[in-house]
Amino acid sequence: MTEFSIYQINTDRDDNRVCFLGLDTLERFQHSKEVDPALYDRVYDGKLDCSSLEAIYEKFNIDYPADYKGRSLSVSDVVEIRESDTLNPGFYFVDSIGFKSISFDKSLCKEPVEAGSGKISVLLVEPNKYPKMIEIDDTLEAMQEVVGGDIEEYMPFEDEVAIICNEEGKVNGLTPNRAVYDEHSREMQEVICGKFFIVYAPFEAEKFQSLPPDLAEKYREKFKYPECFMRVNNEIIAVPFKPVRADKER
Repeated sequence: MTEFSIYQINTDRDDNRVCFLGLDTLERFQHSKEVDPALYDRVYDGKLDCSSLEAIYEKFNIDYPADYKGRSLSVSDVVEIRESDTLNPGFYFVDSIGFKSISFDKSLCKEPVEAGSGKISVLLVEPNKYPKMIEIDDTLEAMQEVVGGDIEEYMPFEDEVAIICNEEGKVNGLTPNRAVYDEHSREMQEVICGKFFIVYAPFEAEKFQSLPPDLAEKYREKFKYPECFMRVNNEIIAVPFKPVRADKER
């Protein structure tokens, strides 16, 4: 048996966008080779029958424990081995190839947002920027503040997620942000103007909930690149682009 913890970068604090980067590329983007524990949340503590780091990696990609709070184990994650019959205690960075032993001050890490905390984790999508996870108060006022006005709930996807946007974004001339496409035909269905966020919206639930890690990754990828819009032959065309900024895409 192996007693261990898993730590993952909270993308809301990842200003240099080092999540999912290997050790060899850290210095290029954050001007240091050191892994910064302050970026990380502790997402798992447990004791399982895993005799190797590779077994832990497989377990947390294929068959998560019921109490696991994080996303699939991936590059930039850190595994802490506390007690094991087969592994040396220490901190191990999930690198592009294999694991690397590192120094890691876990006292600088934080706990993820828990249900009932009064806050929810959502994916914020702003014009001309990459998406990022943020935490907001679970109140109507907080949601209105994010989008800059009265909110509109839009659910164009098969997943139980909602786009929360400004109800009068187009009328008020807010900046066109992202296009939404039909998941099957890929035809453009809508252009959302102004900031919006994506939240978990189970059909049977009365309130919005924090976006689960797998859906956060999926929709961060779906809305990854900002878009500019133009009219060609009476059709609106969305053209993705990479914003010029410090947290540029890898």
